[in-house]
Amino acid sequence: MTEPDTEQMKQWSDALSAAWERNRQRLFESQRHVSEWLVDHVDPQPGQTILELAAGPGETGFLAAERVQPGGKLISTDLGQGMVDAAQRGVDERGLTNVECRVMDAQDIDLPDASVDGVLCRFGLMLMPEPERALAGARRVLRPHGRIAYAVWGPPDRNPWMMMLAMAIMEKGHTPPGNPFEAGGPFSLPDPERNRELVRAAGFPEPEVQELTGVMGFSDFDDYWNLLSAVSGPLALFIASLPDEGVQGIRAALEPMLEPFRTDQGYEFPTFAVVVSASSR
Repeated sequence: MTEPDTEQMKQWSDALSAAWERNRQRLFESQRHVSEWLVDHVDPQPGQTILELAAGPGETGFLAAERVQPGGKLISTDLGQGMVDAAQRGVDERGLTNVECRVMDAQDIDLPDASVDGVLCRFGLMLMPEPERALAGARRVLRPHGRIAYAVWGPPDRNPWMMMLAMAIMEKGHTPPGNPFEAGGPFSLPDPERNRELVRAAGFPEPEVQELTGVMGFSDFDDYWNLLSAVSGPLALFIASLPDEGVQGIRAALEPMLEPFRTDQGYEFPTFAVVVSASSR
């Protein structure tokens, strides 16, 4: 990854850290089943050390921190200092005493060889320009028989809640920042076979790959808008840069797009994640 890419990712992480922290519980609970799958497949045991990459505010790793007690620890990492600070506040609020929060580039893991027993990453790998580097690094730092588990988003048609905002932006004549289907985009790793290839290339034996479905619910249009326009990576930063007239235009284009997902309770959108686990040799 080039230096400009690294700096851009840091800026993105820090700029959105407050919104992610503000919505931390909702973002976690909406995909708790994914986090639990990951932690179950890493299978943390008392006394072990678990590393979480691209942890954001840290909730997935906190599940593992509870399991490695007594004697074990979680290393919670993210590229941006703002996210790491949010994770540290989460640690303090929970009274966890076995968590180390660190700024770390998941594509350049700053830990010794064979120093951890498990590696977690929930919805972070697909945002990395070079995910193969992150996987190779995870393989290097895992002890023998250690385990990795990660989740990425499936294809956009199975995750419409993530696509509607970009579609509304384009309908108003704007070009959304970035390409969601290229490396570093949210839909860059939707194919199970591609994930198998990446994991095998990193030196792991045949991985387990599954698909997990879920539901993302919103009470009304404002609820959808307030969350997505705040936490949706470069799209959120783009919307924040627009004048009020431009923002209102996107809102007006977006609302009718959500109608197919309206229920008596508001809106319900399907979610679709690809989850992967593997063991070091």
